[in-house]
Amino acid sequence: MAVQEHFEGFDTEPDELSRSAHKREAQAIRKLADQIAALGDQAFSRLKFEDEEVKEAFVKARSLRRNSDEKRRQLQYAAKLLRSFGHESLEEQINGMSATAKEDPKAMRLEMLREYLIHGGIKGVNALVELIPAIDRNKLRTLVKRAHDELTSTLPDRPAARALYQYIKAEVNKAGVEIPDNMLRPKSNGS
Repeated sequence: MAVQEHFEGFDTEPDELSRSAHKREAQAIRKLADQIAALGDQAFSRLKFEDEEVKEAFVKARSLRRNSDEKRRQLQYAAKLLRSFGHESLEEQINGMSATAKEDPKAMRLEMLREYLIHGGIKGVNALVELIPAIDRNKLRTLVKRAHDELTSTLPDRPAARALYQYIKAEVNKAGVEIPDNMLRPKSNGS
C-alpha cells in the first residue's frame, strides 16, 4: 500500500483572505462609514482623520440628502478610502465616544434625573436640593430653566441639557448619594 506523503498546501493557513472574508471586511468598513456619516456635528468635529481626503469625502456625504443615491455612492467612496488609508483609528474613536451602561452604570439614572428636573420644574429642583443640601440651588435652577427652554428649540444640539447633566453628575458623585427611584423620569417620546 502506498504511503501518503505530507502535503504542505493543506496544513498551513492561506496567506490571502478568502473572497467571503474580503466581503465581510468591506461590509464592516461600510457600516463604519455609515456610523461616521450619522454622527452629530460636534461628535464629527472631534474625530481625527489620518488623511484629509477621507475627511472631505465624509463632509460631502454628510451634506447630501438622506437616503439619496448620491449619498449612498459618496459613502461607498468614503468606505473605499477608509480601506486604503486605514480605518482602525476611526473605529477606536467611534467606540470610545459611546459610553455604555456597562461602562457607567449611573449614566441612565442620571439621564432620567435630568429629564425629571427639566419636566418637573421647581418641584424637581426642590427634591434634588433636599437630597443634596450642599448643591448650588441658583445654578441648578438656571441650568434647569435653560434646558427646559431648549425643548422648544429646533436645533439638534442641546448644550444646556448636556451642561445640566454634567453638573448633576458632578454633584451626585461629590455627595456620594444614590438617586431615589421617585426622582427618575423615564424618557418619553411625546414630551
